[in-house]
Order: sequence, then structure tokens, then C-alpha cells
Amino acid sequence: MRHSTEECDLERLRAELIRAYERFTAPVAGLDPVLLETAPAVGSWSVRDVAGHLADWQAEMLDAAAHILGGPKPKHHPIKHTQSFNTMSAALRGTQPWPEAAADLAAVHARALAFLDRLTPAQLRAIGPFPWGEVGPLHRLIGELIAHLDEHAEQIEAWRLRQG
Repeated sequence: MRHSTEECDLERLRAELIRAYERFTAPVAGLDPVLLETAPAVGSWSVRDVAGHLADWQAEMLDAAAHILGGPKPKHHPIKHTQSFNTMSAALRGTQPWPEAAADLAAVHARALAFLDRLTPAQLRAIGPFPWGEVGPLHRLIGELIAHLDEHAEQIEAWRLRQG
């Protein structure tokens, strides 16, 4: 059976999302939760803070993706000041334990995979607003979600190398 280019794009996006998530989680698997909650890994943020940040932004991106396909517009979009959003989100998570932050990231990852599994190839071309106000096709928003995971996975890999 031949797959269309768009079907291959869906399969590729799904595989890339899984790869990026595993890239983020693999370097921290089995580490002491206290280390993951307290050691600065990315600037002043711990791995827990980064995981919470990723979970929050992925949720925002998935809400925007649903809106692109006709769902309700998230009330606080566009997020005009991303640094303020990041600071506020980190403060709201406060001293959340690592297992909870990791579970939040796993849950939003499962939500993203389920979203991709429901998409039709034609929906990847749908155009709409991203959480930060830019407008573009859905496939690019999903690509941004994956790139964001990869960005922070690379930082966590570097942190692990520094840890020895």
C-alpha cells in the first residue's frame, strides 16, 4: 500500500516527537530526584523546572493546535511576553516534586501523540494562530513543539556531561 506524502509526514512527526521526548528523558532516568529538583541544569533552572516548562508550553501548543482545527481559542492567547509566561509558570510550579513534573510532561506527551493519531494528513495544512501570536500551518506548530523538546534535551545532555 502506498502512503501519501502527507501520511508520511504524520508518521515522521509522530516518530520525531517520540524521539525528542526520549532524548529528554533518557539522560535523567534513574537519577536522584533531589538532584533533579535542586541542581541548576539550564541557567538557574533544575531538570524539574525544565520538565515543567516543557509540559506547560506543550499544553499551550496543543491548545493552539486544537483551535487551529476549530476548537475554542485559548483565552490567554496570544502570549505576548514569553519570558513573563516562563517566569510565572515556573513560579506556579514552585517546589513541585520531580515525579509530578515528570508525570506532567509524560501526560502532555501522551496527549500530543493522541492528537497526532487523530489527525488526517490534510489537517496538517490547516492555518491558524500559534500561542505566541504568529500564524502558520499546523505541521509547523507541531514541528516547533518537537524542536522545543530537542532544544532542552540538548541542554540536559550537556548538563549530564558536566555532571560526569
